[in-house]
Amino acid sequence: MRVFRTSAAVLLLAAGPLFAADAKSCLDLSARIDNDISSPSGVRVTIYGRNRCSEDLDGNEARFKVMAIGSGGSVIATQNGRFGGTVASHGQVETKVFVSCDPERVKSIRVEAR
Repeated sequence: MRVFRTSAAVLLLAAGPLFAADAKSCLDLSARIDNDISSPSGVRVTIYGRNRCSEDLDGNEARFKVMAIGSGGSVIATQNGRFGGTVASHGQVETKVFVSCDPERVKSIRVEAR
């Protein structure tokens, strides 16, 4: 009986990560150009994430791709990133990334989960 209980406990602990919230499906992402800084070699972008799930998320698993959009809707540069730490249940998080490009060509910014 003792072996059965120990085995059951090990199985439950091992299965825990399988039921954890997925950062990609739980985070609503948005981005904006950070106008507090200017550079001739690119734009700094602030990325916002809102956890809409009822579980905390591992921010290191919350990966995203930022796209600098030029005229005609074409992507002129990209930068990958991720949030760090823990994103609390129904909480918000933000981080900044630098996208190397000609800032004069950037018309808008888009972000998508990876």
